Amino acid sequence: MELRAVQEVLKEERLDGWLLYSFGGSNPLALEVLGLAHLHLTRRFAYLIPREGAPTLLCHAIEASLFPPLPGNRKTYHTWRGFLEGLAHLLGGMRRVALEYVPGGQIPYLSRVDGGTLDLLRGLGLELASSWPLLLLFQTWDEERLQSHRRAAAGLARAKDLALDFLRQNPEASEREVQSVLVRALEGEGLIFDHPPMVAFGKNAANPHHEPSEVRLEEGAVVLLDLWAKAPGGVYADLTWMAGKRPPEAAHRAFQAVARARDEAIAFVERAYREGRYPKGFEVDRLARKVLEEEGYGPYIRHRTGHNLGEEVHGSGPHLDDLETHDLRPLVPGLAFTVEPGVYLEAFGVRTEVDVYLHPTGPEVTTPLQEAITPL
Repeated sequence: MELRAVQEVLKEERLDGWLLYSFGGSNPLALEVLGLAHLHLTRRFAYLIPREGAPTLLCHAIEASLFPPLPGNRKTYHTWRGFLEGLAHLLGGMRRVALEYVPGGQIPYLSRVDGGTLDLLRGLGLELASSWPLLLLFQTWDEERLQSHRRAAAGLARAKDLALDFLRQNPEASEREVQSVLVRALEGEGLIFDHPPMVAFGKNAANPHHEPSEVRLEEGAVVLLDLWAKAPGGVYADLTWMAGKRPPEAAHRAFQAVARARDEAIAFVERAYREGRYPKGFEVDRLARKVLEEEGYGPYIRHRTGHNLGEEVHGSGPHLDDLETHDLRPLVPGLAFTVEPGVYLEAFGVRTEVDVYLHPTGPEVTTPLQEAITPL
């Protein structure tokens, strides 16, 4: 943790401190920031970073030995009264404090502190603010992470090509057979993933979270390949690719619509950077969905336009979303995210997905940009 950078943001946001609180694993964001995710913690702890001065950890006495050295001081408690007294002492004199909370639960990825604890803190006379401006410090990538992502993205592209070659050579293959090809290819690249890739044929592609089955490829069907992976210790890349065995013209028209939505979303981010501003996640989602709605595909949109990328494939940073949530966070340099508009009709679904990394000068697309459904 770069304590000085955190305290600079506290000053900019006019916050007296950042309270990183968790009960066991209830706040994975706090655990991630403090490097505690690997620990088996079963009691409440609070780590307060003040706008000035040294931080303080307040933890249960029987778990004190589990915590690694953290910047600042350390205090322990034994009883619930001791915890409340210790917390009140930590926060004494403070007025406005950040924690993993968003008013109204607008961004559930960030709303990790329970309502009872919020009541407790307000009862101490505190004004509560969301910690998202501080979390951005931990959600942006350095050069090492970017290179890790590039490696994963290149591996995904090669795995996708092997799956397409397999389908050309085995025109009646099953979804699970193609999935196995992708798994072997990713493992051969030295990449890891939290869940095997998705393969969907025909009507199954209309389900964004389809589980591959023994269904075999038939004439006229689309093929949706969705694969994600990372190098060990690195960050994820995520790619969706469409193919088809002479699919209907309606599928080609739908794909051209999602490709336009993708391209206009990326162009919007580029324009915003040229104008000297950072667009917000919800703005990009609105624009992409407007393209699809104007083409008549509004009723067939099932998910947001994109998600943050990090050590988890669905990272905790800003998403391109004003559909499932209202993501008001800015897309600042160092962040990475997917752009993946899709439409899902009764007979088929189509989606295009690319990854974007934000340099100070604007966005870079780091995965292949598909322009049309790949024929098989």
